[in-house]
Amino acid sequence: MNWRCEETRFLVKTLYETMKSVEDPRSPRKKKHELAAVLTYLVAGYVTGHTSLRRCLGWCRRNEEWLKTNGLSLPNGIASRSTVSRFLSTIDELLFLFAFIDWIGRIVRTKGVHLAVDGKAIRAAAEKCKMKQAPMMLHVLEVATGLVLAQLPIPVKENEITSIPELLSYLDIQESIITADALNTQTSVMEQIIRQGGHFVMMVKRNQPNSYEEIVRQFGAIKRERERMRSDPSYRTMYPEYMKKYDEVVYSEKNRDRYEYREYRIINDASFISKTSEQWSFIKSVGYVEQTRILVVRDKDGNDITPTKEKFVLEGSARQPVPGKGDMEKDDIQVVGIISDKQMSAVEMGRCKREHWSVENRLHHVLDDTFREDRSPAKGSRNNLALIRKFALNILRLIQIQTKNGSPIIEMMDLLNDDRNLLRKYVFDPIESL
Repeated sequence: MNWRCEETRFLVKTLYETMKSVEDPRSPRKKKHELAAVLTYLVAGYVTGHTSLRRCLGWCRRNEEWLKTNGLSLPNGIASRSTVSRFLSTIDELLFLFAFIDWIGRIVRTKGVHLAVDGKAIRAAAEKCKMKQAPMMLHVLEVATGLVLAQLPIPVKENEITSIPELLSYLDIQESIITADALNTQTSVMEQIIRQGGHFVMMVKRNQPNSYEEIVRQFGAIKRERERMRSDPSYRTMYPEYMKKYDEVVYSEKNRDRYEYREYRIINDASFISKTSEQWSFIKSVGYVEQTRILVVRDKDGNDITPTKEKFVLEGSARQPVPGKGDMEKDDIQVVGIISDKQMSAVEMGRCKREHWSVENRLHHVLDDTFREDRSPAKGSRNNLALIRKFALNILRLIQIQTKNGSPIIEMMDLLNDDRNLLRKYVFDPIESL
């Protein structure tokens, strides 16, 4: 798929050149290893599937001569594991992040796209932290490509709410739609997005109790009114203005071992939300999402006897005797509200909600399952090491996009480990932008 027109594509500087822009904190007299070279061959090691520092450096030593032929300055060979850990612990994390943002920002645009923001714990590192609390990392994902645009460690005494405005301030989000989970449906976050010329589609759950109840109550009333209007064409609704601005769409599908029913309803009018008169005056549309998940039920002969949605809501099923209804992903019937500063259709709203969660399977799952991040015990070096993984993941995603290869990330790693020409093209040569 072409993400940009041919006329706008250009070659981005090499990874090695990008790493040269990272400030080296060491004294000039104590430099046995060039920092840019170390950072570059770490990415090369991770991108070929060597996803621990020890295995990565082992691969680099076995391929030292080949690395030299690709322009890396290695007068003293490959650095030891302790030296590399010390390098990663002393590099200024923010300056390294800026180098990353500059590199990926030249490859894919951040304006006018859908950006998903979400946090992730690095669980193995909890053993080395005070109070055994897993450190958190905030990420921004460009949904269409699956490319990571930025990361930001969340300080122990803070949370995502205070970190998101800072992270977004590093990016050009003009005309982009930002989505985040309900925890981040906060006035400060939404105001930051608007100040930068972006838009938001945010979830409302019971952590915003008054607004949540107002949404559930109003859409319940609208549903009852529409049913009366269908049964009695002469009936005059109590909400004529809302009905003019109302839209809905319903989807149903069988997904592995369950049936899913999703209702998306929206009113392009937020006047029934009390907060809009003060804090949320910028809200232009309010949505309601109801997602019902019914586990497949079979009889002794293997026949599908799963109840209909209507029967399930009233009576449950053999596998779900009492359907749980709430605002959490684990609930059998999940009900959440949506607010946005944009007017949109129910289809658009539903797409934003569903695509937001690609951050789980396209980023968090890959980092833990393929890059083994959840098993990394690194402490002082963990944030910069996490950024090395993001460089590697983005390179693998770029190859998937530009070669139209739909293989899983772990298979792309095997491909790069075997194909040195492809490895050279994406790690040591200039990369073509999207």
